[in-house]
Formats: sequence, C-alpha cells, structure tokens
Amino acid sequence: MAKKERKETIAVDGIWPVGSYSYKAPELYKELLEGFKQKRIIGSLCTGCGMVYVPPRNICGRCWRKIDTRASVSDVGTVRTFTISPEMKRGRTKILGVDPVEAGWLKEGERLIMVYVNFDGTNSNYTTILMNSKPEDVHIGMRVRAVWKEQPEGKLSDLVGVEPIK
Repeated sequence: MAKKERKETIAVDGIWPVGSYSYKAPELYKELLEGFKQKRIIGSLCTGCGMVYVPPRNICGRCWRKIDTRASVSDVGTVRTFTISPEMKRGRTKILGVDPVEAGWLKEGERLIMVYVNFDGTNSNYTTILMNSKPEDVHIGMRVRAVWKEQPEGKLSDLVGVEPIK
C-alpha cells in the first residue's frame, strides 16, 4: 500500500554527526548473543498475550507482564521501513564514531541502507543493514534473510545484516 501511495523516495540533505557511544544492555541480551553465536535469533515470549520481541525485552509492551520465557525465531523477515544514506565520502560521515570509507566498510560513493526488519514469528522490528541490494530495489514488504558472520563470537556484530531473498 505504501509503495502505491508514494512513488518517490523522499530525500532530505544534511549531515548527521553521530559520534561513538556506549550502550548498557539488559542482562537478557546475553541470551540473544548466545543465540547469535549459533546463528540463531532469540526473542522474549510473553506467556500472557503471546507477543514475541526481538531484541528481547523484560516487560511486555502490550500487557505489561514480566517476560521470563525465550523463543527462537526465524532468520527470514520482512522490511517494514528503511532509510538510504547519501553517498559516502571519505572524511564526511562517521558511523559509530568511525569513518566507514577509511575503515573499509563501504567504498567511496556507496550508500548505506538501514532497515527495520520484522523477523517471522516476532511482533517487533530489528534495526540492521540491508546488504547486496541497490537503493532503487528496496521497498516496504521486501523479504530478507539474515547474513551471519562466518565465525560468530557472541557479539551484536555476528548478525552482519540482511539481504534480499531471491
């Protein structure tokens, strides 16, 4: 429906100076990272209303119960929304405090595509990078699959991103 309503992508020029930061994750992220180590996605399952959250949560957003149960979910999902960066230029953009061109993450002129993915079996979205896709091919409702690091270490970076299912 959204693709029919809006034929063009809205572009907003500007610079977003995101520096490096630290994030104190809840204890239950240890279970998520253990799952990542095995190339599995682990979420929180609310036994009260059946909601499944990825990343995991301690409290259900629907019925406000404490969540103690975990569930393994699919690594296939649907793009719910996305953002396409301007072309990357050396020395102009930093991601998590690092210049992506200097670090070798992206080539000069490449664009970064951030997506919210609703993995099958979940009721929430996971933010990650869309890989192996051209900006003009991205759309809401696109089916994607997780891309895992070859040798997972139990870190958030083990889930490298997602790529379109061909």
